[in-house]
Amino acid sequence: MFRKVSILYKENDNLAIETAMKVQEWLKNKNVECVLFHSVGAFSSFNHSEIMAIQSSDAVIVLGGDGTMLSASRIINGRKIPIIGINMGTLGFITEIQRTDLWKSLELIFSGSYDIEERSMLNAQVFRDEETINEYLGLNDLVIGKGIMAKISDFELIINNMYVSTIKADGIIISTPTGSTAYNLSAGGPILFPTLKGLVFTPICPHTLSVRPVVLPDNFIIDLVISSNVKDIFLTIDGQIGFPLKINDRVRCRVADEKTYLIAPVGRDYFRVLREKLRWGER
Repeated sequence: MFRKVSILYKENDNLAIETAMKVQEWLKNKNVECVLFHSVGAFSSFNHSEIMAIQSSDAVIVLGGDGTMLSASRIINGRKIPIIGINMGTLGFITEIQRTDLWKSLELIFSGSYDIEERSMLNAQVFRDEETINEYLGLNDLVIGKGIMAKISDFELIINNMYVSTIKADGIIISTPTGSTAYNLSAGGPILFPTLKGLVFTPICPHTLSVRPVVLPDNFIIDLVISSNVKDIFLTIDGQIGFPLKINDRVRCRVADEKTYLIAPVGRDYFRVLREKLRWGER
Protein backbone atom coordinates (compact mmCIF):
# COMPACT_ATOMS: atom_id res chain seq x y z
CA MET A 1 0.00 0.00 0.00
CA PHE A 2 1.29 3.44 -0.89
CA ARG A 3 1.28 5.75 2.14
CA LYS A 4 3.16 8.78 0.76
CA VAL A 5 2.31 9.99 -2.73
CA SER A 6 3.35 12.99 -4.83
CA ILE A 7 0.94 14.41 -7.42
CA LEU A 8 2.36 16.06 -10.51
CA TYR A 9 0.07 17.61 -13.11
CA LYS A 10 0.51 19.27 -16.49
CA GLU A 11 0.91 23.02 -16.10
CA ASN A 12 -1.62 25.41 -17.64
CA ASP A 13 -4.10 22.58 -18.09
CA ASN A 14 -7.27 23.38 -16.16
CA LEU A 15 -8.69 19.88 -16.49
CA ALA A 16 -5.46 18.32 -15.23
CA ILE A 17 -5.36 20.73 -12.25
CA GLU A 18 -9.01 20.13 -11.35
CA THR A 19 -8.59 16.35 -11.61
CA ALA A 20 -5.38 16.48 -9.56
CA MET A 21 -7.24 18.32 -6.78
CA LYS A 22 -9.93 15.63 -6.80
CA VAL A 23 -7.26 12.92 -6.63
CA GLN A 24 -5.64 14.74 -3.70
CA GLU A 25 -8.97 14.73 -1.86
CA TRP A 26 -9.50 11.05 -2.73
CA LEU A 27 -6.08 10.21 -1.25
CA LYS A 28 -6.90 12.16 1.91
CA ASN A 29 -10.06 10.07 2.38
CA LYS A 30 -7.89 6.95 1.99
CA ASN A 31 -5.51 8.24 4.70
CA VAL A 32 -2.73 8.55 2.13
CA GLU A 33 -0.37 11.49 2.61
CA CYS A 34 0.17 13.78 -0.36
CA VAL A 35 3.75 14.95 0.17
CA LEU A 36 3.90 17.23 -2.89
CA PHE A 37 1.35 18.79 -5.24
CA HIS A 38 3.11 20.50 -8.14
CA SER A 39 2.80 21.36 -11.83
CA VAL A 40 5.19 20.02 -14.49
CA GLY A 41 6.04 21.84 -17.69
CA ALA A 42 8.28 24.30 -19.49
CA PHE A 43 7.77 27.00 -16.86
CA SER A 44 7.73 24.77 -13.77
CA SER A 45 10.84 24.48 -11.65
CA PHE A 46 11.59 22.36 -8.60
CA ASN A 47 13.78 23.32 -5.69
CA HIS A 48 15.91 20.83 -3.78
CA SER A 49 13.33 20.16 -1.05
CA GLU A 50 10.60 19.51 -3.63
CA ILE A 51 12.78 17.05 -5.52
CA MET A 52 13.62 15.33 -2.23
CA ALA A 53 9.90 15.09 -1.42
CA ILE A 54 9.19 13.44 -4.78
CA GLN A 55 12.12 11.06 -4.37
CA SER A 56 10.93 10.07 -0.88
CA SER A 57 7.43 9.16 -2.12
CA ASP A 58 6.11 5.61 -2.25
CA ALA A 59 4.55 6.43 -5.64
CA VAL A 60 4.04 9.40 -7.96
CA ILE A 61 0.73 10.15 -9.66
CA VAL A 62 1.17 12.06 -12.93
CA LEU A 63 -1.76 13.71 -14.70
CA GLY A 64 -1.01 14.82 -18.23
CA GLY A 65 0.30 13.39 -21.46
CA ASP A 66 3.44 11.48 -22.35
CA GLY A 67 5.52 14.66 -22.15
CA THR A 68 4.50 15.15 -18.52
CA MET A 69 5.45 11.53 -17.82
CA LEU A 70 8.87 12.00 -19.42
CA SER A 71 9.55 15.04 -17.25
CA ALA A 72 8.45 13.18 -14.11
CA SER A 73 10.67 10.22 -14.97
CA ARG A 74 13.76 12.42 -15.15
CA ILE A 75 12.88 14.10 -11.83
CA ILE A 76 12.58 10.70 -10.14
CA ASN A 77 16.02 9.99 -11.65
CA GLY A 78 15.98 6.21 -11.64
CA ARG A 79 14.80 5.63 -8.09
CA LYS A 80 12.48 2.69 -7.63
CA ILE A 81 9.38 4.84 -7.23
CA PRO A 82 6.49 3.63 -9.42
CA ILE A 83 4.63 6.17 -11.54
CA ILE A 84 0.85 6.08 -11.95
CA GLY A 85 0.20 7.82 -15.26
CA ILE A 86 -3.26 9.30 -15.90
CA ASN A 87 -3.81 10.33 -19.50
CA MET A 88 -5.21 13.85 -19.78
CA GLY A 89 -4.22 14.22 -23.42
CA THR A 90 -4.91 12.33 -26.63
CA LEU A 91 -2.42 9.58 -27.56
CA GLY A 92 -0.82 8.66 -24.25
CA PHE A 93 1.45 5.64 -24.87
CA ILE A 94 3.12 5.91 -21.45
CA THR A 95 0.12 7.15 -19.47
CA GLU A 96 -1.60 3.83 -18.83
CA ILE A 97 -4.83 5.00 -17.17
CA GLN A 98 -7.53 6.74 -19.15
CA ARG A 99 -9.38 9.56 -17.39
CA THR A 100 -12.68 7.73 -17.87
CA ASP A 101 -11.30 4.80 -15.83
CA LEU A 102 -9.60 6.98 -13.21
CA TRP A 103 -11.48 6.12 -10.00
CA LYS A 104 -11.90 2.44 -10.78
CA SER A 105 -8.18 2.16 -11.58
CA LEU A 106 -7.11 4.04 -8.45
CA GLU A 107 -9.27 1.79 -6.29
CA LEU A 108 -7.63 -1.29 -7.79
CA ILE A 109 -4.11 0.10 -7.50
CA PHE A 110 -4.46 1.25 -3.89
CA SER A 111 -5.94 -2.11 -2.95
CA GLY A 112 -2.79 -3.78 -4.30
CA SER A 113 -4.03 -4.93 -7.72
CA TYR A 114 -1.40 -3.72 -10.17
CA ASP A 115 1.75 -4.68 -12.05
CA ILE A 116 4.99 -2.71 -12.15
CA GLU A 117 6.88 -2.54 -15.43
CA GLU A 118 10.60 -1.77 -15.49
CA ARG A 119 11.52 0.48 -18.41
CA SER A 120 15.05 1.09 -19.67
CA MET A 121 16.41 4.63 -19.78
CA LEU A 122 19.29 5.98 -21.84
CA ASN A 123 22.37 7.89 -20.76
CA ALA A 124 23.86 10.46 -23.12
CA GLN A 125 27.24 12.14 -22.68
CA VAL A 126 28.61 14.97 -24.78
CA PHE A 127 32.40 15.09 -25.25
CA ARG A 128 34.23 18.16 -26.56
CA ASP A 129 38.04 18.12 -26.83
CA GLU A 130 38.02 14.77 -24.99
CA GLU A 131 36.24 16.25 -21.96
CA THR A 132 32.70 15.51 -20.81
CA ILE A 133 30.78 18.78 -20.99
CA ASN A 134 27.26 17.49 -20.39
CA GLU A 135 25.41 14.34 -19.38
CA TYR A 136 21.71 13.56 -19.68
CA LEU A 137 19.17 10.92 -18.69
CA GLY A 138 16.15 10.16 -20.86
CA LEU A 139 13.27 7.70 -21.02
CA ASN A 140 12.29 8.02 -24.69
CA ASP A 141 15.12 9.05 -26.97
CA LEU A 142 17.93 11.29 -27.98
CA VAL A 143 17.85 13.08 -31.31
CA ILE A 144 20.70 14.81 -33.10
CA GLY A 145 19.42 17.10 -35.80
CA LYS A 146 19.70 20.51 -37.34
CA GLY A 147 17.70 23.63 -36.75
CA ILE A 148 15.81 25.56 -39.40
CA MET A 149 18.32 25.05 -42.25
CA ALA A 150 17.48 22.08 -44.47
CA LYS A 151 21.03 20.80 -44.89
CA ILE A 152 22.28 17.24 -44.62
CA SER A 153 24.87 16.39 -41.95
CA ASP A 154 27.68 13.83 -41.60
CA PHE A 155 27.77 11.56 -38.55
CA GLU A 156 30.55 9.09 -37.80
CA LEU A 157 28.92 6.03 -36.25
CA ILE A 158 31.12 4.09 -33.81
CA ILE A 159 29.78 1.08 -31.90
CA ASN A 160 31.79 -0.46 -29.05
CA ASN A 161 34.82 1.59 -30.18
CA MET A 162 34.65 0.14 -33.69
CA TYR A 163 34.08 2.48 -36.64
CA VAL A 164 30.95 1.46 -38.54
CA SER A 165 30.30 4.14 -41.15
CA THR A 166 29.99 7.83 -41.86
CA ILE A 167 26.30 8.43 -42.35
CA LYS A 168 24.84 11.33 -44.27
CA ALA A 169 21.37 12.14 -42.97
CA ASP A 170 19.11 14.87 -41.71
CA GLY A 171 19.66 13.54 -38.22
CA ILE A 172 19.93 10.53 -35.93
CA ILE A 173 17.54 9.05 -33.38
CA ILE A 174 18.59 6.64 -30.64
CA SER A 175 15.55 5.40 -28.74
CA THR A 176 14.71 3.07 -25.91
CA PRO A 177 11.98 0.45 -26.38
CA THR A 178 9.61 2.82 -24.58
CA GLY A 179 10.50 5.56 -27.07
CA SER A 180 10.24 3.30 -30.10
CA THR A 181 6.63 4.44 -30.67
CA ALA A 182 7.63 8.12 -30.64
CA TYR A 183 9.88 9.92 -33.16
CA ASN A 184 11.58 6.62 -34.02
CA LEU A 185 8.31 5.23 -35.38
CA SER A 186 7.65 8.36 -37.47
CA ALA A 187 11.14 8.03 -38.98
CA GLY A 188 10.51 4.43 -40.06
CA GLY A 189 12.03 2.67 -37.08
CA PRO A 190 10.63 -0.54 -35.55
CA ILE A 191 8.28 -0.89 -32.60
CA LEU A 192 9.94 -2.69 -29.69
CA PHE A 193 7.97 -4.27 -26.88
CA PRO A 194 8.47 -1.72 -24.09
CA THR A 195 10.04 -4.02 -21.49
CA LEU A 196 12.75 -5.27 -23.87
CA LYS A 197 16.38 -4.34 -23.18
CA GLY A 198 18.28 -2.50 -25.89
CA LEU A 199 18.45 0.58 -28.08
CA VAL A 200 17.26 1.43 -31.58
CA PHE A 201 19.52 3.41 -33.92
CA THR A 202 17.45 5.16 -36.61
CA PRO A 203 18.75 7.62 -39.24
CA ILE A 204 16.43 10.45 -40.24
CA CYS A 205 16.09 10.69 -44.05
CA PRO A 206 19.48 9.09 -44.82
CA HIS A 207 21.19 10.06 -48.09
CA THR A 208 21.78 6.37 -48.82
CA LEU A 209 18.53 4.41 -48.65
CA SER A 210 20.31 1.19 -47.64
CA VAL A 211 21.16 2.76 -44.27
CA ARG A 212 18.37 1.31 -42.15
CA PRO A 213 17.42 1.26 -38.46
CA VAL A 214 19.34 -1.19 -36.26
CA VAL A 215 18.34 -2.74 -32.93
CA LEU A 216 21.32 -3.14 -30.58
CA PRO A 217 21.82 -5.05 -27.30
CA ASP A 218 21.65 -3.22 -24.00
CA ASN A 219 25.39 -3.57 -23.31
CA PHE A 220 26.47 -1.78 -26.52
CA ILE A 221 27.87 1.75 -26.52
CA ILE A 222 27.03 4.03 -29.44
CA ASP A 223 29.24 7.01 -30.32
CA LEU A 224 28.24 9.64 -32.86
CA VAL A 225 30.81 12.20 -33.96
CA ILE A 226 29.65 15.36 -35.72
CA SER A 227 31.96 15.35 -38.75
CA SER A 228 30.49 18.16 -40.86
CA ASN A 229 30.48 21.84 -40.03
CA VAL A 230 26.71 22.42 -40.04
CA LYS A 231 25.35 25.34 -38.09
CA ASP A 232 22.46 24.96 -35.67
CA ILE A 233 22.80 21.25 -34.92
CA PHE A 234 21.36 20.15 -31.59
CA LEU A 235 21.16 17.22 -29.23
CA THR A 236 17.63 16.84 -27.85
CA ILE A 237 16.63 14.55 -24.99
CA ASP A 238 13.00 13.34 -24.85
CA GLY A 239 12.03 16.27 -27.07
CA GLN A 240 12.37 18.54 -24.02
CA ILE A 241 16.04 19.28 -23.32
CA GLY A 242 18.23 20.81 -26.04
CA PHE A 243 21.98 21.36 -26.29
CA PRO A 244 23.85 22.93 -29.25
CA LEU A 245 26.61 20.80 -30.79
CA LYS A 246 29.74 21.71 -32.77
CA ILE A 247 31.89 19.93 -35.33
CA ASN A 248 33.95 17.11 -33.77
CA ASP A 249 31.67 16.84 -30.73
CA ARG A 250 31.10 13.25 -29.70
CA VAL A 251 27.76 12.07 -28.30
CA ARG A 252 27.97 8.76 -26.46
CA CYS A 253 24.79 6.81 -25.73
CA ARG A 254 24.24 3.68 -23.68
CA VAL A 255 21.47 2.05 -21.68
CA ALA A 256 21.48 3.81 -18.31
CA ASP A 257 21.87 2.14 -14.95
CA GLU A 258 18.75 4.04 -13.89
CA LYS A 259 15.28 2.68 -14.69
CA THR A 260 11.75 4.02 -14.78
CA TYR A 261 9.00 2.02 -13.06
CA LEU A 262 5.47 2.33 -14.42
CA ILE A 263 2.32 0.98 -12.82
CA ALA A 264 0.14 -0.88 -15.30
CA PRO A 265 -3.35 -2.32 -14.79
CA VAL A 266 -3.35 -6.06 -14.11
CA GLY A 267 -3.78 -7.99 -17.36
CA ARG A 268 -3.01 -4.95 -19.50
CA ASP A 269 -2.67 -5.93 -23.17
CA TYR A 270 0.04 -3.98 -25.00
CA PHE A 271 -1.26 -5.08 -28.39
CA ARG A 272 -4.64 -3.65 -27.50
CA VAL A 273 -2.79 -0.38 -26.88
CA LEU A 274 -1.37 -0.60 -30.41
CA ARG A 275 -4.81 -1.27 -31.83
CA GLU A 276 -6.34 1.66 -30.01
CA LYS A 277 -3.49 4.18 -30.31
CA LEU A 278 -2.12 3.32 -33.75
CA ARG A 279 -5.37 2.08 -35.28
CA TRP A 280 -3.94 -1.34 -36.07
CA GLY A 281 -6.43 -3.45 -38.00
CA GLU A 282 -8.57 -0.55 -39.19
CA ARG A 283 -9.67 -0.56 -42.82
